[in-house]
Amino acid sequence: MSAAPDFRQLAADHGIELDKDASMLRIGGADAEYFAATARDAMGAYWMLRAPRRGDVQLLGRQEKLVLDFVRGKVPVVLPDWQVHTDKLIAYRVLPGIPAAEIDPLMGELIWRLPQKSVPPTFAQSLATALVALHRLDTGTAIEAGLPAVEASDLRRRMKIRMDDCNTLAKVPEKLWGLWQKWIDGDAFWPDRVVVVNGDIYHPHLFVDADYKLVGIDDWSNAEVTDPASDFTLYFAAAGREALEDLIAKYEAAGGETWARMADQAEMYYWASPVKFATYAMRTGDLSHLMNVKNMVHRYASMLEDSGYEE
Repeated sequence: MSAAPDFRQLAADHGIELDKDASMLRIGGADAEYFAATARDAMGAYWMLRAPRRGDVQLLGRQEKLVLDFVRGKVPVVLPDWQVHTDKLIAYRVLPGIPAAEIDPLMGELIWRLPQKSVPPTFAQSLATALVALHRLDTGTAIEAGLPAVEASDLRRRMKIRMDDCNTLAKVPEKLWGLWQKWIDGDAFWPDRVVVVNGDIYHPHLFVDADYKLVGIDDWSNAEVTDPASDFTLYFAAAGREALEDLIAKYEAAGGETWARMADQAEMYYWASPVKFATYAMRTGDLSHLMNVKNMVHRYASMLEDSGYEE
C-alpha cells in the first residue's frame, strides 16, 4: 500500500463512526510500518488509527499486542489499549496528556512541547521511574509471553553480524567502520544482563500531563529482551548527551542498574543507526529501503566527521 487509506471508511468498517467534521480527522504520525491518523468519533472520543503499509506488518502487529498485554499494569504509565486489531486496522483511544514532541511532517524535525530552555525535572524523573519498572520485569516470564529475546552473551555477536550485513549492502567509510569495531571489541561498553525494553523511547511517543510528568508511552513495536542501554539511545538523539547523562543518573537513583559506560553504550547505538536500518531494509526486502542504506551510512559518516567524536 503506497497511499494512505480512507481512514473514515476504514473506521466505519470496524464499527467506529467518526465525527462528520473533516477537521477532526488528522493524518499524521505515520512511520515505516504504518499509516496513521488521529480522529474524533461521533461521541467526542479521540482515537489513534493505524493501518499496516505491508502484509508483513500484520505479524509485527500481533507481536506488539503480545507485548502490550504482558507489560500493561506493570509500569506506572498508560499503554495503548487496542480496541480494534485486524489485518487492516489497529485502533485505540489516544493516550492521556500530550506528546513531549511531535514530528514535523514536512521537515521531519521535532516540534517540542517541552520547554527546551529549562526542561522540568519531573519529565526525566518520571521517565526514569517508568524505565526502572519496565527493566525490572522478569525476563523469563516475558520470553514465555512471546517477547523476542537475545542473551547478554550474544549481544555483540548479533551486532557484528548486522554490521557485516550493512557493510555488504553499502561500504562503510573507514572512520565510521573503525568506530563500530572499537565498540564491538570494547568489553567495558557491553552489559552482562538483558532486560525488557520498549526499544523506541522517543519524545513523540512519550505523553506528559500539564506538569510534564510522563503519563503514557505509545508504540511498543520494537520491544524485546535486550541491552538496557538501547532504551536511552533515541532520548540521546533528541535531547543530547547532557540530557542522557541526567536521565541515567535519575534512573540509577530510582533503583536502575547501571554500569560505567552505559551512556557511551547508548550513544554508540546511535552511531550504529545505519546498522539497524540495514537490518530493517533486509527484512522488508523493499528496494527503496535497500538503496537508502548507502545514503544513511554516508550521512552518519559525515556527521561523525563533523562532530569531532573520538572514542
